[in-house]
Amino acid sequence: MRKIGVLPDVITYNAAISACEKGEQWQQVLRILAEMRSVSVLPDVITYNAAISACEKSEQWQQALGVLAEKRKISMLLDVITYSSAISACAKGEQWQQDLDSW
Repeated sequence: MRKIGVLPDVITYNAAISACEKGEQWQQVLRILAEMRSVSVLPDVITYNAAISACEKSEQWQQALGVLAEKRKISMLLDVITYSSAISACAKGEQWQQDLDSW
């Protein structure tokens, strides 16, 4: 996109994250999140939920909770999808003792 002079926006990034989520490419999702920050594109609730879900599907509970912590750090509203994905990630990792409010 950049080669033809089109700058990606949050919708473009969300589409890329969603595609990576479906392909269980959690590492690529985290790279896309980092890129968004580096180019000053603000992630939205869809971005974070898809990122947490990608980590959950790949059984990366620590990464899922890291994304949840990032979302909380910027005071973004947490919704049922956010918590459901994070809880599912902890369950898959057999991390029942994790306190989601501490993240």
